[in-house]
Amino acid sequence: MDKNENIHIKLEISRDPNTGALNLMTRFDPNAPNFIKDETGFSWSPTAEERKFLNEAFDMILRK
Repeated sequence: MDKNENIHIKLEISRDPNTGALNLMTRFDPNAPNFIKDETGFSWSPTAEERKFLNEAFDMILRK
Protein backbone atom coordinates (compact mmCIF):
# COMPACT_ATOMS: atom_id res chain seq x y z
CA MET A 1 0.00 0.00 0.00
CA ASP A 2 1.36 3.39 -0.98
CA LYS A 3 2.09 5.68 1.99
CA ASN A 4 0.49 8.60 0.15
CA GLU A 5 -2.92 6.96 0.23
CA ASN A 6 -5.34 8.71 2.54
CA ILE A 7 -5.97 5.64 4.74
CA HIS A 8 -5.73 6.01 8.51
CA ILE A 9 -7.22 2.66 9.55
CA LYS A 10 -6.04 -0.93 9.82
CA LEU A 11 -8.22 -3.93 9.14
CA GLU A 12 -7.95 -7.24 10.95
CA ILE A 13 -9.57 -10.43 9.73
CA SER A 14 -10.14 -13.19 12.25
CA ARG A 15 -12.10 -16.43 12.41
CA ASP A 16 -14.65 -16.98 15.17
CA PRO A 17 -13.55 -20.15 16.98
CA ASN A 18 -17.15 -21.15 17.74
CA THR A 19 -18.84 -20.56 14.38
CA GLY A 20 -15.90 -20.55 11.98
CA ALA A 21 -17.22 -17.30 10.47
CA LEU A 22 -14.80 -14.61 9.37
CA ASN A 23 -14.91 -11.31 11.24
CA LEU A 24 -13.60 -7.93 10.11
CA MET A 25 -12.35 -5.52 12.77
CA THR A 26 -11.37 -1.93 12.06
CA ARG A 27 -8.64 -0.23 14.09
CA PHE A 28 -8.55 3.56 14.03
CA ASP A 29 -5.52 5.83 14.27
CA PRO A 30 -6.47 8.21 17.11
CA ASN A 31 -4.12 10.83 15.63
CA ALA A 32 -5.77 10.78 12.19
CA PRO A 33 -7.29 14.06 10.99
CA ASN A 34 -10.65 12.38 10.35
CA PHE A 35 -10.96 10.78 13.83
CA ILE A 36 -12.29 12.85 16.73
CA LYS A 37 -12.59 11.91 20.39
CA ASP A 38 -14.32 14.18 22.84
CA GLU A 39 -16.23 13.89 26.12
CA THR A 40 -19.29 12.42 24.38
CA GLY A 41 -17.50 9.71 22.42
CA PHE A 42 -15.82 9.08 19.10
CA SER A 43 -16.50 10.34 15.59
CA TRP A 44 -14.99 9.10 12.34
CA SER A 45 -15.49 10.52 8.86
CA PRO A 46 -13.97 7.99 6.47
CA THR A 47 -11.98 9.28 3.52
CA ALA A 48 -12.89 8.09 0.03
CA GLU A 49 -9.84 5.83 0.12
CA GLU A 50 -10.88 4.33 3.48
CA ARG A 51 -14.39 3.60 2.18
CA LYS A 52 -12.91 1.85 -0.86
CA PHE A 53 -10.51 -0.11 1.36
CA LEU A 54 -13.37 -1.26 3.63
CA ASN A 55 -15.58 -2.20 0.67
CA GLU A 56 -12.80 -4.31 -0.85
CA ALA A 57 -12.31 -6.10 2.48
CA PHE A 58 -16.04 -6.80 2.88
CA ASP A 59 -16.21 -8.11 -0.69
CA MET A 60 -13.31 -10.45 0.04
CA ILE A 61 -15.02 -11.83 3.16
CA LEU A 62 -18.38 -12.24 1.45
CA ARG A 63 -16.78 -14.29 -1.35
CA LYS A 64 -15.46 -16.92 1.09
